[in-house]
Amino acid sequence: MFLRLSILIISIFSFSAANALPVTESVTLSTSTGNFNGLLLEGASSPKVGVIMFHGRGGTPDSAVVRQMRTSLNINGYTTLSIENPIPTDYNSNGVATDFSDYVEDINSGANYVFPEAYMRMNASIDLLESQGVEQIIIAGFSLGSRLATAYAARGQISGNAPVVGLIGVGMYGTSLDPLNPVLTLDELSMPVLDIFGDYDFNAVNTATARKNAYGGMSSDYTQIELDCPDGLTVSDCHKLRGGLKGSETASFELAINSWISEVAPLAVPEPSSIALFTLGLFGLGFSRKIKV
Repeated sequence: MFLRLSILIISIFSFSAANALPVTESVTLSTSTGNFNGLLLEGASSPKVGVIMFHGRGGTPDSAVVRQMRTSLNINGYTTLSIENPIPTDYNSNGVATDFSDYVEDINSGANYVFPEAYMRMNASIDLLESQGVEQIIIAGFSLGSRLATAYAARGQISGNAPVVGLIGVGMYGTSLDPLNPVLTLDELSMPVLDIFGDYDFNAVNTATARKNAYGGMSSDYTQIELDCPDGLTVSDCHKLRGGLKGSETASFELAINSWISEVAPLAVPEPSSIALFTLGLFGLGFSRKIKV
């Protein structure tokens, strides 16, 4: 009876630890130009792999697509950090500094604030995750965030930082000028890439071949997935993978990113807990076949 009770206690403890609801922590990080915010979800069992992501244009660290990425990957054990994108000057003076034309003008004008700042923010974010024991980084981005993430993977890494071992780009468009155009930065990458988009997201679909052909690594390391958007969905909604494509652990988007990352950067098998090892010691090796830790 005592043995069965001990096993039950260990099982309940292990199940509770593995299935505890993740708690988002708001964090403030800084670069040489000032502070920026992020949303951190620590992975279970101190994972050695972390995922850092940029959101879409006009969004936030908890807006469309990045919300599902950061929470789903965390539920599956990864530490995730979603961070604020740098915002350019409102060049067309319309009160909105996130028009795509503002990002283009940031480059054309020679200001070049957005991409250098994005690189600094990503490096500061890697420093934070490293301080928590993370040893490998996957970077991700949705829409405009995928442009920032791809450029960072190609040009923004700092020697000595935890290595970036993979890139997830959601709704990537191979349009515009360097470095806004992933076609012009993917050729500098050899790390595994997941390029995922909806089939009505025409800018992503029409430039898919160019993106894949531009990739600088082995073709087997470039995974391109086109999800079937439900009939009647607008281009914008398909771009954001609405209509049931995301939002649950059985949705197409979550299944795809979790399957890919488990191959590219699998989590280490957690070590047995001290409680379980202590219990094994109490009952001797004769019971080891009945208690799995």
